[in-house]
Amino acid sequence: MTVGARTRSVEPARCTGCGQLSTWCHSRYVRSLADLTLAGRPLRVELSVRRLYCENTTCPKVTFAEQVPGLTTRYQRRTPRLQAWWRTWAWCWLAGAEPGCFGS
Repeated sequence: MTVGARTRSVEPARCTGCGQLSTWCHSRYVRSLADLTLAGRPLRVELSVRRLYCENTTCPKVTFAEQVPGLTTRYQRRTPRLQAWWRTWAWCWLAGAEPGCFGS
């Protein structure tokens, strides 16, 4: 199942290189994120986010992508919820626990 979403914020976003706030929009692009299942079906979020210019002329990053708290993390193709699920699963597996030790 795929869910489409788009950020509508006009709030400034913080540059991932220097931390300066910017509202100068360069373009938009679609991020594809895997999330936890919905009714037992794999869920994919197609999220359109802004790419902004960094307004700090000394910053090595010319452009950067806005992040959505709780939904996106830099360079990740999984939501934080799915990443936490995988981390828990890995710990159970490493500990030699029975399948389903933490639920599914």
